Amino acid sequence: MDITKIELHNMTCLEFDCSCGRKHRSGIKHISVESGSTRNLPLFLEPFKNVFVVTDNHTHEVCGKKVIALLKRQGFVVSHHTFFSTGFLVPDEKALGELIIELPSDTDVIVGVGSGTINDLCRMISHKCHIPYVIVATAPSMDGYASTVSPLIIKRTKLTYEAVFPYAVIADTDILKDAPLDMLYAGFGDILGKVTSLTDWNLSHKISGEYYCDTIAALVNRAMQKCVDNLNGISKREPEAIKSLVEALIISGVAMGFIGNSRPASGAEHHLAHYWEIEALSKGEAHNFHGISVGVGSVVISKLYNLVNKAESLGIDIPDSSYVEDLLLKLGAPKSPLEIGITESVFYNSILNAMEIRPRFTILRHASQLGILEEAARSITSFYYK
Repeated sequence: MDITKIELHNMTCLEFDCSCGRKHRSGIKHISVESGSTRNLPLFLEPFKNVFVVTDNHTHEVCGKKVIALLKRQGFVVSHHTFFSTGFLVPDEKALGELIIELPSDTDVIVGVGSGTINDLCRMISHKCHIPYVIVATAPSMDGYASTVSPLIIKRTKLTYEAVFPYAVIADTDILKDAPLDMLYAGFGDILGKVTSLTDWNLSHKISGEYYCDTIAALVNRAMQKCVDNLNGISKREPEAIKSLVEALIISGVAMGFIGNSRPASGAEHHLAHYWEIEALSKGEAHNFHGISVGVGSVVISKLYNLVNKAESLGIDIPDSSYVEDLLLKLGAPKSPLEIGITESVFYNSILNAMEIRPRFTILRHASQLGILEEAARSITSFYYK
């Protein structure tokens, strides 16, 4: 089976034996990416009666009210909870506790209406309470919609928890195309991060013998390339470009599910982004959308790959930082740490310490083991903070 040629809507309930020696499976029952796809929600929810809808004060206005009214008209028993926040909603213990308290005991299915944070919270509650959940996406801003992991802020540290597939993913392009421009930038940045995350995965396979799957890597690469091919239409909010972006994000999540962790989609660029976010949260400061930080992180890690490869040939194809930078420039998205408010000291320390975010082999850890990480950190920092 050539998984790279299968259409996204046919990746539901998919199971196949792969040339890598493993059996891959997707537990998602329904995926709908099209204009007006919100109308499919009642059909997907036919096996259920009692629905708990979760929104925040922004997504409630964008789509939440519409979803609640639609489900009530179709005869579902609907309860809902709306998170209220003046800034970013943080997926932490407080938010999880709030959701648990509001969750009705007779809930058959949870419907999250939102993007990253709402999805992560609903997924974790779904996992812990053994209640299926559906996500109605409101922005093409991140690749976690179809994955099985929930990144959460626990005790002021960003931790990634294994959880469950969504029962269904609904991505209505009529809604997604009107998302704030920064969220479109974030979605593209998250996809662009695969340039370095896939390289990290391959590097780890070569050096440490970590499991690697060519098929899943090719699947993610195909999704990324389709998104790049439609780059010019993203900031113009062209329907086909927005569709290619959200499909790439969902495919990336499906790939994570196939592997059972975030390895195909998250490498050193994500570790930098997490480090910057945790620094901001620890100081009570606002931070950028995760995908915007990932995009910048991918440029930085590409530069690190170049420096390490000069010191010791890595024997693999390495990312071209100019290529990554140019794509962000064409989109109009931030491409340097300065543009997203990262101070010189935080930036320098992030290169040295971001690898401790999680025990995953990346170019950061390899450079550290070679004894050249500090020198590389100084070089890259001086490039940006002249």
